[in-house]
Amino acid sequence: MPDLIVPEKKLTVTFSLEPAFNVISSLQLINLVEQFSGFDEWIYHTATTLSPDRLRQNRLVIDALDPEAYLGKDAWPSFTAWLDDVAARDPAALRDRRMDDLVERAKETLDEEVPTPEQLLADRAAYLSLTERLQHCGGQGECHDSELYQEAYDLLNDPPAMQDLVVTYLRAMWDDVVAAEWERRLPLLQEAIAAFQALDLTGMSCAETVYRVVGRELSSECEKWQEEAGRITFIPSAHFGPYIGRMVRENVVKLVFGARVPEGASTSSPELSRSELLMRLNALADETRLRILELLSGGEDMNSQEIMERLDLSQSAASRHLRQLAATGYLTVERREGAKVFRLNRDRIDDTFGALKESVR
Repeated sequence: MPDLIVPEKKLTVTFSLEPAFNVISSLQLINLVEQFSGFDEWIYHTATTLSPDRLRQNRLVIDALDPEAYLGKDAWPSFTAWLDDVAARDPAALRDRRMDDLVERAKETLDEEVPTPEQLLADRAAYLSLTERLQHCGGQGECHDSELYQEAYDLLNDPPAMQDLVVTYLRAMWDDVVAAEWERRLPLLQEAIAAFQALDLTGMSCAETVYRVVGRELSSECEKWQEEAGRITFIPSAHFGPYIGRMVRENVVKLVFGARVPEGASTSSPELSRSELLMRLNALADETRLRILELLSGGEDMNSQEIMERLDLSQSAASRHLRQLAATGYLTVERREGAKVFRLNRDRIDDTFGALKESVR
């Protein structure tokens, strides 16, 4: 039989507000303020104004119980419409979606045999061990809150109580905290969608499309998405800054990214342009990050360990600052012998100050 070249699977690209996924993603960021810098200021303000009890509930509901597992491939017209649907679903089915999602993630992440959902639900120690390993706690201190996941385990074995907690908490957060912010930023998000929908992405591969939209190289992941996924939905966020969030379920990829004006867009939005510029300048408004850029300005490539030693930084501080500089584009990153190596991207610096000059003409 002759070798045949299989045609590349056609990938459908859409841009959407996805209110449910958008809001859940923002609530996830609140739990990450100590590990990441560069999110929108609303995230850090919210994290400092929420009570300790509500912050813990946010971690329990958003991280440990993970309502993102309930989203699937559907797009809901509003956050409250999705939440009403969650409240009406069978509690055991919701629990099973969460457990299936947990096991699937473990299979993709851990190089080991993973227990079944039934085995995890019947064995508290196995559940706690698996969730700890998924958080990559090795060598990073006490990052796994055992007490929190003990509570999550009990709720997973009591689906009606789990459903009630998730729905009650999310309704309260929407009413008290998120709804006003969503309405305030909605015009910005709608402008971003209109700008990206005006782009001509015809004939681009998955990797080319992702780079064009979010400005990041995701070639290895795109190879799998191009082969297996039928659609990529790009979701602009008012809060993500330079970072990207992703969800892959039911052969649909959803990528959430910081709202901005795409390069080469025919439309011009002052608010979006300011948002992009503020995100870039925020990465420069820190002494440690400026020291890192200065260190790399001589043209020498360095890994994180070398940067830590030269600047006397802790691992957590170096990781936080390097993540933001790389996500914003000031550093390029490549892997060499298993380690990340960083290089200064002078073009990005020139672009930033060019944009600043343009904005104050």
